Amino acid sequence: MTAPQIPADYEAWRQSRWEEVAGANGKAKVAANAKITDPGPHTLPGIPGEWRTTEAGDLTVTANTADGVQVAGSLVDGTSPVPSGSSLEFPGNRVGFASGVDGSYGLVVMDQHRLEHTGLTGIDTFPYDPAWVFESQYRAAPEGRRIEVPRLTSPRSTEAILAPVDLAVTINDTEYVLAVLQDFPGQRLVIFTDETNGDSTPTIGRWLVLPLLEPGSTLTLDFNKATLSHHHLNPDVFVCPLSPPGNHLPMRIEVGESALIHAATGQS
Repeated sequence: MTAPQIPADYEAWRQSRWEEVAGANGKAKVAANAKITDPGPHTLPGIPGEWRTTEAGDLTVTANTADGVQVAGSLVDGTSPVPSGSSLEFPGNRVGFASGVDGSYGLVVMDQHRLEHTGLTGIDTFPYDPAWVFESQYRAAPEGRRIEVPRLTSPRSTEAILAPVDLAVTINDTEYVLAVLQDFPGQRLVIFTDETNGDSTPTIGRWLVLPLLEPGSTLTLDFNKATLSHHHLNPDVFVCPLSPPGNHLPMRIEVGESALIHAATGQS
């Protein structure tokens, strides 16, 4: 039996996916992150400084010189504005950035040595299979719909997450309608579970990252591009949502990512 030809765009996607995980700003290097949407003060575990938003909706950080916090190359002693896009530096060769506007910001701190410390060397995947590529369609959801979804906090919590559209896909002559989450602006996800969870893939399911398109749009759904949740990269930082009710596919989907690979153990 001849192995299926692997499309060049899939190979390119695998490379870009590893860059997303392990590149210069890879998610495996994230030491802390936070969403700041109220005045605060906010602190990040292990990261110096107190973060606040002003009445005007600007972001600030308060620290003293001993904390070693720098904003745009200047050491903070007191309270400093943090313009969106500013470079941040912290002790231990950690760097960060903040982005946002009008009182809503994301703050990310990277540790360039974290990949080395964790021993992450790759992502294990099932063999590519063209049979798991389908045409699908976005369907309109009620305006402003939110779905109560568990989140991987400790202890476990739930959150009503924006779910702007559904995704309809037909597999083996059966139509499945999956809720699409938009946990962050500009990012749409189908978080799904299937019959591989708990043995050859993680119990918490996997992700399909989708484009921003209008209801009624058709799109190619490639389960070969199913990814592991960011939660596996750093459980303390990435408190990701779980699969919404109804997003279980009653079959074994043996394509896509299956596990992280670590140098010490061979596999996560």
